[in-house]
Amino acid sequence: MFIPSTRYPLSLRVIHWLTVIAVVAAAILTGAEEHEDDGGSVVSGISAMQWHYAAGLAVLLLLIPRIVLRIRARVPPIIPTPDRFTALTARLVHVTLYAFLLAVPLLGWLQLGYAGEPLTLPWLGWQLPALAQPNPQANELAEELHEVLGNVLYGPIALHVVAALWHHAVRRDNTLKRML
Repeated sequence: MFIPSTRYPLSLRVIHWLTVIAVVAAAILTGAEEHEDDGGSVVSGISAMQWHYAAGLAVLLLLIPRIVLRIRARVPPIIPTPDRFTALTARLVHVTLYAFLLAVPLLGWLQLGYAGEPLTLPWLGWQLPALAQPNPQANELAEELHEVLGNVLYGPIALHVVAALWHHAVRRDNTLKRML
């Protein structure tokens, strides 16, 4: 007898948690860059912003297989089944998160191109091609949008975390367990 899994496939769980690590790293490294500007140290001769770029690129690169796997994978059921409003809200938050996980790193990469700066991978020294030609006005707009959307992203993330904990502690369903 076939018993359906109550958890997401391992590949999707791994990508989910690697994305969490990359997003947290990008946020922390933004703060470290501000510390560097105040005379703080550089990690292993590589600036915090280079590591921030790498973390943002990781978010972007993880998003592609994540979306493919999410579309193709069978979604394990939530037990007990949530009401329609909860299910719709969850779907909306997930779509919002995916949109931000795409837009924020792309805007950062675009902003680097507008600034005339290369996107350099710190551990390899590889430079990725610019997404745009240098343009000071566009650079200013892209930089502002990247920063604002990066900060706004904390809202859906917080909602996602609170909802997972609410499902686990209050509703006592298997929502969180499916991703652990």
